[in-house]
Amino acid sequence: MKILLLDHSLPVRFRLTRQLWAMPGVSQVIATAEGLHALRLLKHMQPAMLLLDLDLPNGKPLQLIPQFKREFRGLKVMALTSKATDDKRQRYLRAGADWFFDKSTDSEPLLMQLRQLSDSN
Repeated sequence: MKILLLDHSLPVRFRLTRQLWAMPGVSQVIATAEGLHALRLLKHMQPAMLLLDLDLPNGKPLQLIPQFKREFRGLKVMALTSKATDDKRQRYLRAGADWFFDKSTDSEPLLMQLRQLSDSN
């Protein structure tokens, strides 16, 4: 499974990249902090999964999700934030995110979901 991680935080990118590479079934992990770079990477690598930071500076992830889903059929999107609210969760799920996780409290459920997906690929 190919995974693209778009997150503004270098420590989060480093930690998640390391954890993702340790999973069986993961063949490629690329991490970036820039939305435009992520768009180019989506076109080039055609990942199965996008882990998308909702707190990107100068980003509009609520608009990016439907755009990415339209342009890249079959792409699964995990929305990640450290500022989760029920309202935010509902908005992003309605926008097309397949999952929504709070980075500060849901790291184990997030990794369990990714393990299940990588095992099934």
